[in-house]
This record gives sequence, structure tokens and C-alpha cells, in this order.
Amino acid sequence: MFGPRVVYGVRPNLQLSFASPFHVTHGEHPTGRFTAMMPGVPEAEVLAGWRFYHATPGIGTRNEATLYFGGSATTQKLPRSDSPPLKREPAVYAALAAGRVARSYDIWAGVGYQRYGEWETGISDHQSNTLLSSLAVGWRPPFLNKGYPKPDLRLFWETTGEEVGLARLQRTPGGITPGHGHDAQSAVARPFLSTIIPPPFSGTSILRNSGGTAVFSGPSLLCTYKNFAFQGGILFSLFDQPNGYQPRENVRAALGFSYYILGRRK
Repeated sequence: MFGPRVVYGVRPNLQLSFASPFHVTHGEHPTGRFTAMMPGVPEAEVLAGWRFYHATPGIGTRNEATLYFGGSATTQKLPRSDSPPLKREPAVYAALAAGRVARSYDIWAGVGYQRYGEWETGISDHQSNTLLSSLAVGWRPPFLNKGYPKPDLRLFWETTGEEVGLARLQRTPGGITPGHGHDAQSAVARPFLSTIIPPPFSGTSILRNSGGTAVFSGPSLLCTYKNFAFQGGILFSLFDQPNGYQPRENVRAALGFSYYILGRRK
């Protein structure tokens, strides 16, 4: 996946962000969150972050707690092997993160929940809701404890846990899913067929090959230098229990680059 993201600080304790990741390769991908601050499926997402607690008990040390809330809308349809693509309704996302930043160490903990609603009345397609948790401990080696504008490098060990629910798909008489392909249009144009051919299935079906529970853990790093920031990490599976018949995940990797456009302003 490739995920562009823009963040703007409206006030010292209020920020707005916009993210719109998309799949570079085609095929089925695990659903959930790409990162704690970005959706894991192709959606345009807007988030507001409010830092409601901020304290500086010492030089170079601060304690913080931030509440995030926002929503997302679908930008790509994800293929599935057990059904047509889901008509994924827009979602709401809320998260809480708190931590302590010091000259030599960091510690952060967070939890977030993403829930999908209904885009239109009568369409029951539902993407899996996601519960995400994260714990990260950071360390800056003494020889890298330099003041600005020297590069600031921090090493982290992060553990994430997630619970992804089951998705559901609505089917109409004749096994046709609304809004998918020309078959749906043919059924509308020839409604009399439903009185001749009995429908094989009607209603909402649960997609058993969706969702699951997983715990990942591994190292990551963050390096900032003036207006630039580089971050990357790799997580290894400690526990991965997908529902139904889904491929297991062994490793996750992410690499990011940030540039602070307004870094020279007050």
C-alpha cells in the first residue's frame, strides 16, 4: 500500500489530518488499520486530534494525552474470493493515545476503534469493524543525545494487538448483490423472472473468511533532522488467528517519510 497523509496544526493542541491510502497491488489484503493513524483499506479519512492534556515536568520532558476522532469514505473496491466486492459504507474512527517523552526514553500506549455504518437504506454490506491497541517503548542512545539541529534518532519496540470483526454481505433473490455488474440491472429490467425461477438465497450472509485476532511485535525507528523525518519498522507475528480460511500473516513492514512544510514559521 501507498498512503499519503497531510497534517495541519490549527492550534497548539488541535490538529487536522487527511489520509488517502490505496492499494498498489491487486488481490485480497488483510483489513484493519494500516497504522494507528491511517485506515488499512482504501479510504479517504479525515481526523481531528485534540491534545487535552499536556505537562512539562522537566527540561526535554513532557507528558501528553490526545483524543482522535474522524470519519472515512471508500475510494477503492477490494476484491474478495468468496463474494463480490463489498459496498463498504463510510466509517467513524475514535482513538486515545497517551505517553511520556524524555531525552533518553519514550513510552506510548493507545487504543482505537473503527466502526462502519450504512451508506444508504436497504444496503446491508458491512466491512469488518476494528479494535486496535498499541504499546511502544523508545530509547535514544546517549551518543545521539544531541541538541538541535543535530539529527535526532530514536529506537522503538512496538507491540500491537487487534480484533477485526466479521464482514457481512446482503444478497437479493436470485443470488444477486445490488449494484454489482450488469446482472443486477438485468434483474431490475426483468422482474417477472423472480416469479418463475425460485430464488436460491435471499437475505444477509456473514462472510466467515473475514476478520480475526492478531498480536504483532517488533523494532522500529524514527529519525528527525530539521524539516525532515524518516520512520520505518517491522513487526513479527506473535499470535495470528484469522477467521475461516484466510492466509496467515508472518510479518508486517512499513516505511515513511515526512516533510514539515511550515516548519520555519512561528
